[in-house]
Amino acid sequence: MARRPPPQSPPRSARPSWLASVIVAAIAIAACATGIANELAQDDIYLIAQNARIHDLSRIVEQFRVPFWPPPFSPDLYRPFTSVLLSIEFALGGGTPLIFRLVSYALYAAVAVQLLRFARLVLPEPFALAAALLFAVHPVHVEATALAVSQSELMVGLLALLMAHRYVVARRAGGLTARGWLILSLSYLAACLFKEQGIVLPLTLLAAEWLLVPAADRREWRRLLPGYATLAVVAAAVLIARRIVLGDVGGSFVAEALVGVPPAGRVLTMLRVVVAWLRLLVWPAHLQLDYAPQEIVASHSLGPREIAGLLILSMTIVTAWRLRRRAPAFSFAVAWCAVALAPVSNVLIPTGIVLAERTLFLPSIGFCLGVGALAELVLREFRELAARPGVARAAMTALGFLLLAGLARSAERQRVWRNDAVLAIRTVQDAPKSFRAQRVFADVALDLNQPQLALPAYERALELAPEAQRWRVRNDIARTYRRRGDVSTEAELLRASLAQFPAQEDTRGYLVAAELALGHYGEAALQADSALARGGSSTVFAGLRTLADSAEKASAPAGTIRVILNTGDVRRGP
Repeated sequence: MARRPPPQSPPRSARPSWLASVIVAAIAIAACATGIANELAQDDIYLIAQNARIHDLSRIVEQFRVPFWPPPFSPDLYRPFTSVLLSIEFALGGGTPLIFRLVSYALYAAVAVQLLRFARLVLPEPFALAAALLFAVHPVHVEATALAVSQSELMVGLLALLMAHRYVVARRAGGLTARGWLILSLSYLAACLFKEQGIVLPLTLLAAEWLLVPAADRREWRRLLPGYATLAVVAAAVLIARRIVLGDVGGSFVAEALVGVPPAGRVLTMLRVVVAWLRLLVWPAHLQLDYAPQEIVASHSLGPREIAGLLILSMTIVTAWRLRRRAPAFSFAVAWCAVALAPVSNVLIPTGIVLAERTLFLPSIGFCLGVGALAELVLREFRELAARPGVARAAMTALGFLLLAGLARSAERQRVWRNDAVLAIRTVQDAPKSFRAQRVFADVALDLNQPQLALPAYERALELAPEAQRWRVRNDIARTYRRRGDVSTEAELLRASLAQFPAQEDTRGYLVAAELALGHYGEAALQADSALARGGSSTVFAGLRTLADSAEKASAPAGTIRVILNTGDVRRGP
């Protein structure tokens, strides 16, 4: 049997292309608009509001030499371009949240419009427009647009689509010039420096080469080798930079659920997460900020959820393979999803998350494109059914319902990010088994002078946290009490944290400062000696030891000695 020729590039619509782009952009912004007055919340507080590096444009060069997360947090992630972008926005708006909202919404609209442009290369106009509209209202994108620091997700999505569009257009026109490869290489470098997920983008170009470029042009694949070699050099340079700055290519933090889990266990856990990915992409009625244990636990055997994930993966791969000639756009969309999900699957390298909705932004581009491609295939294969009266109207009605449902859900979810207090209260409802949700809720309750709500939530957080990680939770709770001036409770928590995990130089430093404030000078001296014996900073802990001895000799009353620890420097407070 003769093989069908691959479908030709769909004809362009006679209608003005700008009109469809304006509609897509407007709907994308409408899906975000209810969050325009939101304050900075969650990671934005630590990475923007409390991050001195972001507040000073003169420190832009420094962003390329330091981790994304500032002290006292774990030196994790390397995203210098994101830090630079946030610094510029901070300077333009004087730190007001509004400027971050406006930039995020503009970037989101740009990604939706660029998806429309790319989809037009592989789908007829109505289906390309439908894919872009579904993307514009998709509720799983709220976290990526509500968090200013998630502009990294938006930039990688935009750059990925720009690279794919330029690649396909150039290859169909006869080939890529040296200038074309230079633009692709610079775009790739930018994507990698905005977010780690960008490292895999050349694989989407390979998928486009296989599925979207005419077979006759693919025979000249040897001419592409220098260009792909350039992309490989860029990737190597980025990985070397990450290693120099972070001390490890993969970063320093591993999600609590994955600590100590072998590769086989991570694969099983990924199969469990596949079910959650599918639900969030197909029908994201329920959204939540955190998926920490016990919301998603590591898998150690092949159970019902793991089997369901395996079946979903298998069916998707088989379908994409069988449709690679009849519906290459669908097969490409599946390949896009696979490439985008690979870095956050935790199969090759364990990361700091098991699941986060913001990480589905890039995969959702492929998902929405695949929905459009599948719809086009169905109507093409069943032309007689599609031609019947009422079928087109029913299809438009269904699309309209999905768009309205997505728009309403996105608008409602944006309001959840109004501020840290509202987000904490909603998160503890959405993810009651998350120890982080319980801990943050307790922080908010304590700030609102509601200890009757805070203390049980702190206890619940410690109960839900993995036992090996409870010292981290105690440190987080201690930080809250330190901020409130409750030094006694802070010291109690820090002692318990060090009892579980003694090799914490920063925590021991905070404990010494707390003991000094409480007037426990002998205990402060012992803790300082313990830190020195463990190889702690001689400058810091010898100074603290001397201060404790002097206070004890002078019989200084409790509360008269205040020490502020700031990135390893000791300063005496009033």
